[in-house]
Amino acid sequence: MFYKKPILLLVFGIFSSKLMAQVGAVNPKFKLTVSGYTEAYFISDFKHTQKGERQTFYYNYNRNKQLQFNQSILKFNISSPKIAMNLALHAGTYVQDNYASASNFAKHILEANINIALNNKKTIYLTAGIIPSHLGFESSVAFDNWNLTRSLLAEQSPYYETGLKFTYKPNEKYEFATLFLNGWQKINPLNFKAMRSLGTQFKYTPNAKLNFNWSLYAGSESRGVFSDYRIFNNFYSQLNLNKNWRFLVGFDLGMQQKYLQANEYNFWYSPIFNSQFSFNDKLKAAIRFEHYQDKKNIIVAIAENTPFVLNGLSLNTDYFIRPNLLFRMELRGLYSSADVFRTDLSQTTNNRFFATSMAYKF
Repeated sequence: MFYKKPILLLVFGIFSSKLMAQVGAVNPKFKLTVSGYTEAYFISDFKHTQKGERQTFYYNYNRNKQLQFNQSILKFNISSPKIAMNLALHAGTYVQDNYASASNFAKHILEANINIALNNKKTIYLTAGIIPSHLGFESSVAFDNWNLTRSLLAEQSPYYETGLKFTYKPNEKYEFATLFLNGWQKINPLNFKAMRSLGTQFKYTPNAKLNFNWSLYAGSESRGVFSDYRIFNNFYSQLNLNKNWRFLVGFDLGMQQKYLQANEYNFWYSPIFNSQFSFNDKLKAAIRFEHYQDKKNIIVAIAENTPFVLNGLSLNTDYFIRPNLLFRMELRGLYSSADVFRTDLSQTTNNRFFATSMAYKF
């Protein structure tokens, strides 16, 4: 059945925007902005004919042969010269899958945070609450990504975090951040040890064509009766070669204790290469090569402890009907030497599918 909550969010946002703008005008020191986003999609798996959930390790576009909303967002922002507050609500199949362990109330909160400038130069900021993840170059909002579907690298790392973030940006070239978090994509900590989770981020943008990002995460994770320490490294760099070509390379590397207080670690990693070509302002195409290796099933749990090792290729076409209205098509294939993908009746070594979506921002 077509998911109704995203439609309600979109309709509410359209009818409330004028009212909210009037409220913001009452106090000129504060500005209230209402924005929104919605995306519908349809995917057809070549080996999966039945309708319903596609794979257990997908969190976006995870319904087969159904017209669905992946995510619809309604966001409120109240800002002044030194303070900004954000509240974003969302719904869709992405929320159903990625927030499955959260409470019914918490799962519909995409953002709930306050951002405060700690000095007059506005070079030091404190952000507290539910915030977008500092790990990775892809967000849950597909409109901002080069590809329709998310990479395996993005799907298996946090989309959101909860805690405190201190940011220092002395100039346009450098940005440093330190985070104190509840854990690996958790709104509420599982126990007091989860509060030990830390994060760092370093951004370097030497010019308009090139940027580098290096992010780290370290924290205790709960797995059954054990609490295992996890360290995760995320690196990527983007090159805007000219007005037509853009390139991105990334590499994730994670390690986690085999058991409590162990001196032995299991590893997983994922390299990725992405390129995008712009024919003009309306038409773009992208290609993505990726590899994901989690032999010990630290991040991706597969039946019978089958090693999760995949290679992937994605071909993407974007057409901007309007600057805020995007139609997309993607052909994607993921391949493994083991039977890690489920079909109607059994498991198979590959997952090939065709995807389309329509995304709108206001």
